[in-house]
Parts: sequence; structure tokens; C-alpha cells
Amino acid sequence: MKKKATAKTAADAGRSRLLRVAMRLFADRGFDGVTVRDIASAAGVSVGLINHHFGSKAGLREAVDASFMAQFEELLSADLPEVRGLEPEATLQWLDRWIDRHIDNWGLSTQYMRRALLEGSEWGAAIFERFFRFIRRSVDIMDAQGRIRPDVDRLWLPLLVVYLDLGTLLLDPYVEKVLGRSGFEKDLWRRRYRAYLDLIWRGAGPAAEQPKPATAPVVASKR
Repeated sequence: MKKKATAKTAADAGRSRLLRVAMRLFADRGFDGVTVRDIASAAGVSVGLINHHFGSKAGLREAVDASFMAQFEELLSADLPEVRGLEPEATLQWLDRWIDRHIDNWGLSTQYMRRALLEGSEWGAAIFERFFRFIRRSVDIMDAQGRIRPDVDRLWLPLLVVYLDLGTLLLDPYVEKVLGRSGFEKDLWRRRYRAYLDLIWRGAGPAAEQPKPATAPVVASKR
């Protein structure tokens, strides 16, 4: 029994190593620029092990995509029940905990998604669709909680959120030139999410104040 458990642990470790190595190589060179032999060599395993775990290079990429998206999907499952329906500050604290869990690997994550999206291939399309579905589910949860006004456009709200997130990810090299720092450094990342959520809540939330009509300035008359 112990031997079986040890073998399973070793197999799981080998699979995880393959996922990490493949993610890094795909991010560096793109999907078509990497061979199965490249991945096996970098991971220190045989090509047969890749075929055993994933069936093919395409199957490996699918597994990497699923692993990549899992970090976002945590946001819909991790400790979310504690904060559903609570004040914005509770949600922000929960997002802070998520950032703490993922910030060490975020450089590779952003590089991976940037490469996939900018290639304009089926790979990028699949990643984009998965990310959109995640945002769509997040908005649906907020909607079910009554946190979105009835007049807000449900078709475009998820896409506007996608634009905010992916715009930051794709443009971060240029943001860094403007700010002198990456927008994904922890303090800036936290501050950005606060700005995003404040913008969304004020713009879409039921308690958002409506803009007052402009009025002409009152000028005191001279007697």
C-alpha cells in the first residue's frame, strides 16, 4: 500500500513539473515554437511520460490552460461564501488574500496569457473564452445577489470587466514605463483592484448616485 502511495506521489509530482515547464516554454516561445522533446528535456522526463499523462502536446496545453484558469476560478469557490453579499471592504480583503496566494507566480501567469492572446491563434481564442466565462459567472453571482442595478447592460458589463483586467495584463510593460514599476507589484495591484471595484460598484451598483444635471452658475445681480 505504501509503495502505491509513493508511486502516486511521484507521478503527481512528475505531472506538476511537466505543467510548470510546459507553461514556461509556451510563454517564452509560443505553442508552435515548442516540441514535445523540448518539454521532456527541460522537465527531465521521457517523451513517453508526456504521452502517458496528456496524450499529446495539445493535451498538455489543454491541461496547462486548465491549471492556469484554476487560479481565477478560486475566486468563485475558495472562501467566497464568507463575503457574498457583504460590504465591499470584506470583498477587498478576500481579494488581498487571493493576491497573496498567487503573486509569486504571477509573472509567469501574465507572460503566458499575454503570449496566448497576442498570437491570435486558437490557443488565444480558447484562453479568452475561458476567461470570459469566468467573468460572466462572477457577474451572474453579483446579479443574483442584487448587487447590479436593473438598468445596467448585462451583455456588456462582463466584457467591460474583461477589458479592465486584460488591458492591464497586456499593457503592463508600458504601464511600467509610465509608473516606473509594474502594475502587478503587490501594493499597486491591491490599489488597482480597489479602483476597479470602486468603479464597478459605483457605476453598476444599486446604491450608485446618479449624476445631477448641470446647472448654470448663479450670478449675483448688481443693484
